[in-house]
Amino acid sequence: MTKTPAQILMCCLALGFAGACGTTSGPESLPPLPLSPEAEAGAAFIRGHKLELEGRLLEAAEAYENAARIDPESAELQRYLAQLWLRADDAERALSHAERSCELDPENDQLRSSLASLYISLKRYPQAATLLEPDFEAGELSDEGRMTLFNLYLRIENADGAERVAHQMVETAPGDVRGYMALGAARERFDDPIAALRAYREGLGVDPHQAVFYDSIARVHRKAEDAESEIAILEEKLVVFPGDPAAYMRLGQVYDDRGDRDSAIEALENLVGVHPEILGAQFRLGYFYYESRRLDDALERFEIVARGRGGIEDQRYRDEVRYFLGLVREEAGQLDEALESLEQVPRESPRFADSRVLMARILEKREEFERAITELKRAIASAPSNTALSIYLAGIYQRNGDVERAVAIVEDLIAENPTEIDLYYDLGVIYGDAENYEKSLEYMNKVLEMNPDHASALNFIGYTWAEQGENLDEAESMLRRAVELRPDDGYITDSLGWVYYQQGLRNLRNGDPQIARDYFTRALSELEHALELLERDDPVITWHAADAYRSMARFDDALQAYLRALELKPSEADAKKIRDEIRLLEIQMQESPPEESR
Repeated sequence: MTKTPAQILMCCLALGFAGACGTTSGPESLPPLPLSPEAEAGAAFIRGHKLELEGRLLEAAEAYENAARIDPESAELQRYLAQLWLRADDAERALSHAERSCELDPENDQLRSSLASLYISLKRYPQAATLLEPDFEAGELSDEGRMTLFNLYLRIENADGAERVAHQMVETAPGDVRGYMALGAARERFDDPIAALRAYREGLGVDPHQAVFYDSIARVHRKAEDAESEIAILEEKLVVFPGDPAAYMRLGQVYDDRGDRDSAIEALENLVGVHPEILGAQFRLGYFYYESRRLDDALERFEIVARGRGGIEDQRYRDEVRYFLGLVREEAGQLDEALESLEQVPRESPRFADSRVLMARILEKREEFERAITELKRAIASAPSNTALSIYLAGIYQRNGDVERAVAIVEDLIAENPTEIDLYYDLGVIYGDAENYEKSLEYMNKVLEMNPDHASALNFIGYTWAEQGENLDEAESMLRRAVELRPDDGYITDSLGWVYYQQGLRNLRNGDPQIARDYFTRALSELEHALELLERDDPVITWHAADAYRSMARFDDALQAYLRALELKPSEADAKKIRDEIRLLEIQMQESPPEESR
């Protein structure tokens, strides 16, 4: 039987002590006794240990290796070498010594456990499992060892093995919930959700105060897209754990995914009522309020986040919330306050470019074009690969009357990205906004050459012709195709309704009132549908609907639609035209018989 390094060390010390205390028979000492291999190995081990303590790992390894060469049957020396090479970040060399230690002392549980851990660190999961299996089969594996083997089986996709380990955990300790957790996890991992739910429920029966079971059951239902069952288990968890943040946050998400924004808001309100310090919940609640157009409530929540504590997570939310404060304040008409919030978004924030774009939008509204351009250039500098920002900059130049510079920006982008079809579309839009319709249609046709099913280009050409009252039949064909491609786009549906309206006017001028009425009927149907598709009412589409109501002699509806269009704050030029239409409509209503007005 080989000695351990400690035993070798004791032998070496004993030999040294005997030499120091030996008797002498004359003026000269006796010659030193030759060291045995065990003593030499012990001396090498001592040198290695001293070097290791000094942090000189490579030199220590050399000394240990020397000791192992002298005493190659020492499992303990091999273990020391394995540990040392691990400290030196050389796992492969460590592995060879760990494997050798187990060969020399195969019954040593500690050595096998160390080797299994090393296999796991090297992602050699099958070897690690093989090392633990004999003790498992003999029922001698510790609780920790069983859990390690269970996780290994999960990693190597051994469903039967994982199930057997989990069952043994339950059988040996039926009052320990870890066995039920493992059993449920194995079944969930290997696509048996019903059996997984049964195991998790059995675990709850053992201890209903284990939150992990509720969360696991909720996860199984979530994977199955069973929202009702997930909501039920989350509410069950809240009975046992009132005010549980994870349950309320998840409820908010589930309700929001189902489109039930009111219930999502209620869940988060319940959460922040108990835990106002959870800024993530405050932030999400503010976002829900914002999307629900409850701007005052959104501001209140976002301001709570902005005043949050100083933790790292809180800082992330505070950086984010400054942008949303600017967004809400801008929509609430608080432009100075919005600019102040946006200015505080730091350059390193992911929202920096967004904040500068919003600042540019506000400044452009205030006709502070130079400042708007400056802020937009800052956004471009922080996100140079975002071509949409350069397109927006081109748009500002165009709206400020500098069409030449706007065109130059987009042409440069096209030169850099000649196959980027949307850049040609954007250039066509710039020319269209500048009322250079010949150029705009030229580029839109270029887009259709590259992609005949480009819905936006089809819509642009069709709507342009409808506005001009030209090529109406071809415009109708293009817009029908665009609607097929994007049936949920309210703006494209509006364009189709508008071309029907123009075709009605054309037939009315041609003396075909019945055909005109058919077109007006179709126009009104499409325009009403367009308004239904939009998330927010649009002044121009509402104006179009008003014209269609008027064409059908539905004068009261027309008046209400015109007034609604004005409420939606159209451009000054459009607002003037709408007010003129209202005055003409009022005259027409006075001259029309009551029954026609109705």
